[in-house]
Amino acid sequence: MEPRVSDVEQLKKRVRKQAAGQVFAGGNADLGLDLGPLHGCRVCIKAGYGPLGPEPVATAGDRLIWLLDGHAEIESPSGVMTHISQGESTVLAGGSAYRFVFPTLSIYLCVELEGQS
Repeated sequence: MEPRVSDVEQLKKRVRKQAAGQVFAGGNADLGLDLGPLHGCRVCIKAGYGPLGPEPVATAGDRLIWLLDGHAEIESPSGVMTHISQGESTVLAGGSAYRFVFPTLSIYLCVELEGQS
């Protein structure tokens, strides 16, 4: 029997609190809470704030990003910006490079094949 996530709001609060500490210290936030494997996938609730990296970085495999709170800008290698807001999701193709920018402290769910990051 697989474990159930009983309260996503509690998990979001926990990640937001950890991220706020980094933001208040003057940095950007790029951290997460690993929820463990689920049907061969790695599932995390992550927080982001500010630009995460100076340039796009390649992902090993496909990755689902679903914004739970806030909004994000995702830059592709060709410089195209995709804007996603709370409740919206996107799939990032494996092998392509992306750069995340979070104008506000944002919480998102990240799902990727296990063993890839």
